[in-house]
Amino acid sequence: MKVIVAHPDRQYCNHLLLALAKSDGLKRFYTLFSGNKAAAWSPWLPAGLRQQLRKRAVDPSLMPYIRHFPLLFMADRWLSRDLADRVRFGFDWFDRAVARCLKYSDFDLVITYENANRHTMRMAKHLGKTTVLDLAQIHHSDIAAYGRDFMTPKQWHLEKSIINPRKEEALEHTDYVLVLSSFAADSMRRHGWPTERLFTVPLGVDAVLFPAKKDYSRNGPLRLLFVGTITRRKGLAVLLEVMRCLPPATAELTLIGPMADGRTLLDAYAGCFNYLPFLHHEELAAHYRHADLFVFPSLLDSWAQTVLEAMASGTPAIVSERTGACDAVKQGGGWVVPAADPQILAETILRCAEERDELALMGQHAARIAREYSWERYQQQVMAALREMASHGSLPTP
Repeated sequence: MKVIVAHPDRQYCNHLLLALAKSDGLKRFYTLFSGNKAAAWSPWLPAGLRQQLRKRAVDPSLMPYIRHFPLLFMADRWLSRDLADRVRFGFDWFDRAVARCLKYSDFDLVITYENANRHTMRMAKHLGKTTVLDLAQIHHSDIAAYGRDFMTPKQWHLEKSIINPRKEEALEHTDYVLVLSSFAADSMRRHGWPTERLFTVPLGVDAVLFPAKKDYSRNGPLRLLFVGTITRRKGLAVLLEVMRCLPPATAELTLIGPMADGRTLLDAYAGCFNYLPFLHHEELAAHYRHADLFVFPSLLDSWAQTVLEAMASGTPAIVSERTGACDAVKQGGGWVVPAADPQILAETILRCAEERDELALMGQHAARIAREYSWERYQQQVMAALREMASHGSLPTP
């Protein structure tokens, strides 16, 4: 089985690539810009750009498989002002370049990502090859439906008029879809995708990087933690409203993550939380262990890696039903609550504040559950899924 992977932006597919390389199945990895190949320039680059290069780096063992398009990347950065521009310019240029490369490649299966794959998928199907979408979210129609809860009118129009038609076109040439959770799989099934073409492979967590705590606090305010992008999509409006309404000294909240569209939200609830925009890994791991309860009331997340990191650290989690990682939480690592329901979220937090012994036991169980979600297991599962797809070959699309 010879596999080509094409990902235009940040490389969230590092462990997929490692799994393929270990099995001698990786033919080529295409990306817009590789931080690895630009590493030689890094000492002379500004600190911000060096950080961007690190985000675009993959495991050094993958270097022989990488092909990137730095001129397209530079043109995209020069011309693109927002996501709409990136989809129309950089992602589309990348997609067309990969499609041209496929014509001269010896491969059996191609794995692509949304917003940069319609030409690649069409070409692969034309060549009679198996096409796989590695889906980072849920079906685009459900994103638009849920998006009314958190998108601005401009963002919602962008999804409906520019992004979704491209995603739909790519799906017409897709044989199989890798999804991260039952939440994502259910979304695809609602829109006509049969179960036999959906493969659920949840991401893993490194228990060495996020070791479990040994001690649990049973006194004082409940220490709540949220880690993720500061955006309305994460359900922060609900969480902050709960914090404002809780009885005094019940809980204290720390928010950690890069700022997106949540600045006005944080300003409106000033005094209800502590905010840290960025932490190094060791500091972040310490915050996970220090917290009594991780709270992630997202309005839409196909997985949410930070939930698993918190659980690995021995901190139980409250997540919304629209968070894919609720698959892990439901096994006894915390509580699943309805999305956008401040009353139930508040009641659950109050119960945790009153039952600290139960909370500690839940945290210990959460750590055991998270250890089952290893990256080794992810690599085994994703390779088993890809081998099954390859054995069936290219199929009529839904």
